Amino acid sequence: MGVWEITVKDLRLILKDRGALYTLLALPVVFIAILGMSTGELITTHEVSKLLKIGVVIESTEPVAEDVYQSLSAIGGIKTVRIKDQQEARLWLQDGRSSVIVILGKDFDQKVDELALRDIFNMEHGKLSHGVSALDVQVQSGMEFVGVSELVEYVVLSAVLRVVAPQVARHSTFLRRTIDRMMDEEDESSDALAAILPPAPSPVKAGPSIIYQTLVPAFMVMFAFFLINIMASSFINERKLGTLRRLQCSPISPVQLLWGKTLPFLFVSILQSLILFASGKLMFGMSWGSYPWMLLPVIAMTSVSATGLGLLLATIARTESQVASYATFLVIVLAGISGCYMPRAWLPVVMQNVSLATPHAWALIAYQELLTHERPQLSLVVECCGMLGAFGVVSFAIGCLRFRRREYSQ
Repeated sequence: MGVWEITVKDLRLILKDRGALYTLLALPVVFIAILGMSTGELITTHEVSKLLKIGVVIESTEPVAEDVYQSLSAIGGIKTVRIKDQQEARLWLQDGRSSVIVILGKDFDQKVDELALRDIFNMEHGKLSHGVSALDVQVQSGMEFVGVSELVEYVVLSAVLRVVAPQVARHSTFLRRTIDRMMDEEDESSDALAAILPPAPSPVKAGPSIIYQTLVPAFMVMFAFFLINIMASSFINERKLGTLRRLQCSPISPVQLLWGKTLPFLFVSILQSLILFASGKLMFGMSWGSYPWMLLPVIAMTSVSATGLGLLLATIARTESQVASYATFLVIVLAGISGCYMPRAWLPVVMQNVSLATPHAWALIAYQELLTHERPQLSLVVECCGMLGAFGVVSFAIGCLRFRRREYSQ
């Protein structure tokens, strides 16, 4: 029996083990799907969920208030909803149907008529020094926007000024005449400018959420190392059934035997990563970066590192309970240290340096470079692949030595 025969045999065993197959292939997809639904960014729902929901109550009967509502609706990233009265608006704020409530009071039009140009151009000392409240406008934020309530008020103020400023300017005869004269001159010169200036750039389509450019690779790396548990358990079962001893008696070297036992899990690990990347593309509109082909060596080297660590664990653990405890410890701790649970940029500098002792960190660095940078440094990606390959080779070599000493010395 050769390496390929052992590989095919173990592949058949993995395919028959539905529980292991589900853990390696289906569970990661289900996990990131749940993650997508919890953040509201799954399939077509993500565009709506990312909008700031503003409920607007209009107590004024003048058209200026309606224009302010349209101005708010025109701001990108905002979804406005008309609400009947203040009482209903507060209920919307409490139950989360609206993130922010804007109330245009009954005196809104009167306050606008009282504004002068100096109040627009000198907002620090004019009537608008206290913000939109000077115009009988209330802005109430939900709990999730309490920390940025001032920013929300500035957004509302900008929408109000877009409507109010031209109306205030009309009150000044001199300014009105100046603007009319400027508009006439602009109409006369528009044809000449069109011949000189380049065409306006087309609107840029919003790219995929940066959240999934970071989270999908992070959890993919974490799940890639889940196979060390299944891989080590496979060796324990081989020992119990006596098939490992029979394989040792065959005319095959220990290294060839371990190659045959490792390759099936390497193939499954690579397949797992490809499925997760495809799922990220289909479910979240995730981008594969400027160099999609460079993801393949990172996937391959991450799988090499994971299977090498799995082989090392298989030669250390002697019982099922040891496999469960050691594998759980390695998966959880290494994922936490490396930055799989949160972006590596959020980790302290000391922790980022410590995490470089894990293969997870090098895989995350490579994925971050390829997926979040328009012009990634390919040399850094190659360096990360080299480190991942080194982790895998060293783990495999140590595993071979331990296997030869333990299994062949018995």
